[in-house]
Amino acid sequence: MKGPASGDSHSKAAQELISTEQAAYACELSIDDTTGWDKGLSIKFIPGPERLFPERENRSFDSYKAYKLGSGIQATSESGLAAVFFPCQRRDDEQPNYITGTFFNDLDLTVQTQFRVLFRSSAKMIKLLKCENEIQFPAPDAMKALPR
Repeated sequence: MKGPASGDSHSKAAQELISTEQAAYACELSIDDTTGWDKGLSIKFIPGPERLFPERENRSFDSYKAYKLGSGIQATSESGLAAVFFPCQRRDDEQPNYITGTFFNDLDLTVQTQFRVLFRSSAKMIKLLKCENEIQFPAPDAMKALPR
């Protein structure tokens, strides 16, 4: 397994989001297999106002699940990918910043496990970014996708 050994990857990602306003990886692990295909997982945070789906969206699809989590927070899941979108109001900013966290994996993890890891990583970023608004992620086992 390859990946950053540093325990401050979230700190570096938060600094990159603040200073460059560009996507930043909080975690990136690869697992080399005998075929040469590089499998693993990554957690990336992307700044910007692009929501995961339109506010008026009211359904999920076969392999694509959409979740409205309240307070402007959205989540989606599909094969090997979980994403969460949330507002981050910082003291010095008049308008909220918007952050999308994505968890990609090629490890056959359950959707609940993907969200559990993504929400914990997002909570760490929220603290490091000094978001002042209340952001509460639900228990992944209790999340209800929009109906199909």
